[in-house]
Amino acid sequence: MKPAVGRWSLALTALLAACASTIPTPAGLPRLVSQPYYETVLVDWAVAYAEELDGALPFDLATSTRTEGIDQVEDGEAALLVTSGEPPDGWFATPLGPQAMAVIIHPDNPIRDLGLDELLDLYTGHSSSWEGVGGRDVPVQPILPLPGEPVGDAFRARVLADARPWPGTFLAPTAAAALEVVMENKGALGVVPLAAVTPEVRLLRIGGILPGDSTIGSGTYPLTVELFATAPEEPGPPLRDFLVWIQSQVP
Repeated sequence: MKPAVGRWSLALTALLAACASTIPTPAGLPRLVSQPYYETVLVDWAVAYAEELDGALPFDLATSTRTEGIDQVEDGEAALLVTSGEPPDGWFATPLGPQAMAVIIHPDNPIRDLGLDELLDLYTGHSSSWEGVGGRDVPVQPILPLPGEPVGDAFRARVLADARPWPGTFLAPTAAAALEVVMENKGALGVVPLAAVTPEVRLLRIGGILPGDSTIGSGTYPLTVELFATAPEEPGPPLRDFLVWIQSQVP
């Protein structure tokens, strides 16, 4: 279940909106770094954890690209990286559970469900109009995360496989940017982590299955990515305590 947003949300959102390279880590406060598309996932976890602590978070949160995050952990600028894909060779890694890759469209679009083959056609340009999948005669505007963004790499591997996306695909640097395009463009088609979805967009079923705790946990929702935390060595408190808490929340 998605944690309720409490009094820490505005502060955490403002913190994570800044790039890790531009915010110095306070002395003695360990830093956890994640990618821009996982920002909302980490904010939700941190908000709920802070409410359980009933006090300030004992660590700092920031975002950067995966490559920059690995460099920051190696250089001691951050203590832990939350990401997906494969951990660096020889690093400690612990799973944090699956996250749904949510497929979103403009709320005026009447489509409610897409199959993986239809997603492939829409993202490669084989279906250039929503009419091709039972919708209105509106041009499709695919949106993907920037190359190298782990959630985008996972989506490409699962849906596109060896196919290339349509050349006019918009590359969004963050989930917020993808949401903005979807809200403004009636033909837009995007993918973001489920935690980033807002009421201003329409969440689609994939193969008849809507992403949620039960369908993610059971593996019936077909578009998921496994998050993990990684560092050269296993972290101690307080980051280890946070990781244990996250793992306790996995359905």
